[in-house]
Amino acid sequence: MIDVGYHMSNLWFAAQHRNWDLAAFEVDETRNRIRWTIRVNPTRKKPDGEVVDIKSIFDGIDASVLPPLKDAVAKKDMKAFEAAYRTMLEACYSCHKASAKPYLRPMIPTAPPQTIINYDPNAKWPL
Repeated sequence: MIDVGYHMSNLWFAAQHRNWDLAAFEVDETRNRIRWTIRVNPTRKKPDGEVVDIKSIFDGIDASVLPPLKDAVAKKDMKAFEAAYRTMLEACYSCHKASAKPYLRPMIPTAPPQTIINYDPNAKWPL
């Protein structure tokens, strides 16, 4: 899930810089990383032994929360993007809580996860 945080952070900064092509890439990468994680481990066991069906939780998120995020990026709508991004973070946190991991609290990132990506959509290669 570290990959998910990386792509969600890049998504935030791409949108803040109005780099909508990069943002579209990052939405897809976020979804793909979550799906890959679930493919490897579709359930989680809580400390009490209860099994949590992570795949079913994400299926709901994938059908209801991710489409508005993807749509906001496609429409280049910053206001809708910010609302959808926050909703995605809330959905992620609800899954964390359901998995007995309430200490994993996602938030709006305050710094890019790396310094090698230039978020400027008008940047010229390579500088």
